Amino acid sequence: MLAQDKFHRPMILVCDSRSKFLDDDFQFEALLRLLPLQTQRRILNKKGQDLKKTALCNQLLQLCGISMVTNLPTHALKLELSPYGKPACAAMTGLAFNMSNCDGRTAMYIDAASSVGIDLATTKDCNNFGDDYLNTFKAIFSPEEFSSLNQMTPGWLRDKKFTHYWSLKEAYTKFTGTGLNCELSSIDLGALETWTSVDQVYTMFRDIDGKRMVFQSKWLDSKVVITLCKLATPQDDCRIQLLNNSIELTGAELAVYFDSTK
Repeated sequence: MLAQDKFHRPMILVCDSRSKFLDDDFQFEALLRLLPLQTQRRILNKKGQDLKKTALCNQLLQLCGISMVTNLPTHALKLELSPYGKPACAAMTGLAFNMSNCDGRTAMYIDAASSVGIDLATTKDCNNFGDDYLNTFKAIFSPEEFSSLNQMTPGWLRDKKFTHYWSLKEAYTKFTGTGLNCELSSIDLGALETWTSVDQVYTMFRDIDGKRMVFQSKWLDSKVVITLCKLATPQDDCRIQLLNNSIELTGAELAVYFDSTK
């Protein structure tokens, strides 16, 4: 059960929109009506019910997460978007949050920082990109990054490394607030280890644009990776594995939380 509490540590929430709860038209409509009319229209304009459910969970998760750390009821919160689509809320004084959607999941990262980034990415996209996807996306990599990928045999291991690179780069662009409207090859992460363990949190520090950054990644399953990104502080340590403390939620649990804050 989710509960409001004083914010004292980073929070990562993950909601899977593919639960049967949201397949029920009544439940979907009841949750949709909790949101402003403009937001409802934006969700209903999505193509396909799966995308509608993911978009709904994204909005509900934002409100629940912010309510949990501010002790404000969900109906008192107003969500906003930057020109590049980065979410914001005026109630989040001294805190930052970011969102990501992928393959039916929505994730939220909240931390006591000026800005944070989060990204979900899936190896399924590699299949959709085609056999020569690496050369198609060559321009987004630095020479060292591309060499690290190009020397690998095509297959699932290379797909996983490509997907990890993608999630790291996108998490950073969401940290900066530019999204993909930037020169991705300048986000030089160097050669990465081939890392596949679902149980292992992968932590790395990099200097990018004069800033010391810390990234943490974890495979949620064999295909989907989640990555967090923020400015590094003296307190950051590879042994602090934030993603091992992420909270997995269902649509039904979000509904219960909304009901509890009326």
